[in-house]
Amino acid sequence: MAGRVARNFIESLLSRADIVELIDSYLKLRKAGRNYVACCPFHQEKTPSFSVSAEKQFYHCFGCGASGNALSFLMSYAHLDFVEAVEELASRVGVSVEYEEGTAPQTHTDFSQRQSLYTLMADAAHYYQQQLRQPLASEAVTYLKQRGLTGKIAQTFGIGYAPSGWDNLHKALVTNSQQQNELSILGLLISNERGQVYDRFRNRVMFPIHDQRGRVIGFGGRVLDNSEPKYLNSPETPLFQKGKELYGWYWVRKLNTEQVIVVEGYMDVIALAQHDIPNVVATLGTATTAEHLSRLFRSLSEIVFCFDGDNAGQKAAWRALELALPFMEAGRQVKFMFLPREDDPDSLVRREGKTGFLQRLAQAPSLPEFFFNQLMPQVDLKNIEGKARLIELAKPLLSKLPSGAYRDLMLRELSRLSHVDLKKLTTLIKSQEVTVNPILITPINHANPSLVGSIIQCLLRKPDLVNYISAIDILQNINSAELPLLLELVRLLKNHPELNTLGAIYEHWRGSPYAGLLKHYALKAALPLNSEDSHLIAEFQDALKRLSQQAIEARIEVLLHQRDLTMSEKEELKSLLQQKV
Repeated sequence: MAGRVARNFIESLLSRADIVELIDSYLKLRKAGRNYVACCPFHQEKTPSFSVSAEKQFYHCFGCGASGNALSFLMSYAHLDFVEAVEELASRVGVSVEYEEGTAPQTHTDFSQRQSLYTLMADAAHYYQQQLRQPLASEAVTYLKQRGLTGKIAQTFGIGYAPSGWDNLHKALVTNSQQQNELSILGLLISNERGQVYDRFRNRVMFPIHDQRGRVIGFGGRVLDNSEPKYLNSPETPLFQKGKELYGWYWVRKLNTEQVIVVEGYMDVIALAQHDIPNVVATLGTATTAEHLSRLFRSLSEIVFCFDGDNAGQKAAWRALELALPFMEAGRQVKFMFLPREDDPDSLVRREGKTGFLQRLAQAPSLPEFFFNQLMPQVDLKNIEGKARLIELAKPLLSKLPSGAYRDLMLRELSRLSHVDLKKLTTLIKSQEVTVNPILITPINHANPSLVGSIIQCLLRKPDLVNYISAIDILQNINSAELPLLLELVRLLKNHPELNTLGAIYEHWRGSPYAGLLKHYALKAALPLNSEDSHLIAEFQDALKRLSQQAIEARIEVLLHQRDLTMSEKEELKSLLQQKV
């Protein structure tokens, strides 16, 4: 389990980082008044509507609504998960990620050590590539030529060779005990029970595995004799988790494509790329995971799984379908391409060429087609029992689909096949679902914000307005769903005056019960003001005064209807009546 990044570290990190500098390294920003603008990277447009505020450390697109802070941008634009975004921002600032006490992951290493590990991996990749050019690599070169690879494609993917012998890499890279220890951490060196250290990869064609930033994080090695295993991957390391990574993803991310083909091997990716089909990735010795799908769908809208045409391939495809169901929303598509029994993608594209491969790809059944084609042979739709059986088979699977148009269309197809009313089917599917407590509070949809909402909005625009609030106890008498957020926001800003930007405040509540409501008001607070700060202060003071009056009246009402007031409550009532007057 990954460790939890310390909250105070995230706040410190965002205070050090400059969102304008970060986004400008990805997009070309230009100054426009107090903000910076560019064409939005999250939707196509000709007139810039993407605005970045240095003052608020927040970005907002007035076209598509995308918004957030520096970490949000890295997650949305660079397709990093939260921890990766924190690590990336920390590396730009030059600090080490700090974890909450007792939660640091076992694979956690500090910033300087991680940089050292990346450097060693790059050195190892360079060493293997150099070895491929040596006379002793003739067998490896012959193998690659037999597979139809050119020198150019081998260079593009950084293919290398690990020579025979027990300690070639060790001799080439190790000059001190620290390097030997780090190469062991990276899985490139192994120690036996007698303490002898030797190379993990020997007499293998080497395929470097890159992360989405292009850094080498692991290797796959293909043996050149009859040794087992035929393919050997790097073990799990601080840099490499095979359930997260996809071979070839670094190159696919550079393409302007909405489709990716998922295959099983390095050579499939490389062979298809050589035949001008570059939008291909491979899993790394594991089946496709939910994390793989999440990463892919953050960047594109269509995934095509490529499987063998035998029974094993059909079963693997069905497992992929079940995994994909929770991700299926309107605008997303999953297809299943099945190969002739004698082929893998590498041999197929060499035999039929790009045109033949793409023709087969175009004919690949979609997820709904494959779904119902797999269920239909299991039932007899000529009788009632068969139709009922179809519904029972489909029900637990369709319940995994998120609500929306895609789910509705799948239910319509099931209704057509079973001749059961759509409304009844919808009810049946809902009964299958497990009730889950919502993670986030649903944002309140105000056309105009309430007084509480107005105060929240003003505080998000200008956090130092909190200094105008002398006491908040009386506000607790207000009956408002937004009040808990306001009270927490006031306490936060009073206790942590360093959280003086919208971006920092926004980050504080990421993943909390207040996140949805806060985002609702953060989007409003990100809009540019049409007036001076003095008008914002006046608006804030007026809303605060009116809210305080409401709170006083609410408390008076409670006390007036309460029997046998204590002496202190009588004094409180007297004071509140004077304040009201």
